[in-house]
Amino acid sequence: MQKILIVDDSSQMRKALRDILKEHPYEIVGETSNGIEAIKLFKTLSPDIILLDIMLPQLNGLETLRILRSHDKNVIIIMISAIDSFDKAKECMKAGANHYILKPFEKDKVVDTISKFANNAVQ
Repeated sequence: MQKILIVDDSSQMRKALRDILKEHPYEIVGETSNGIEAIKLFKTLSPDIILLDIMLPQLNGLETLRILRSHDKNVIIIMISAIDSFDKAKECMKAGANHYILKPFEKDKVVDTISKFANNAVQ
């Protein structure tokens, strides 16, 4: 079972992601609202997949992404953001994100994206 860490400053978004994922074979091992805590949780929980918002307090999602990637080249990091910008998505991908999903997200899009990367990681 793939372990997932949810990082979003909105408790409503974290709940929405939890509700989507509880119907699927994933284990949510942790969640947080800021980048600094995300890095700490990553080190202690060793998730396989991180759902990471761009707009975070204390340490934004892009900087968090760069730090996480420096610790682990293989962890799957999926950015989730309300920022509908090709340049921002491109910047995230260059920094090591595996994928970029726009908010408001569709349930099927989230599940399909996670499944795609989770299945590739298992093989």
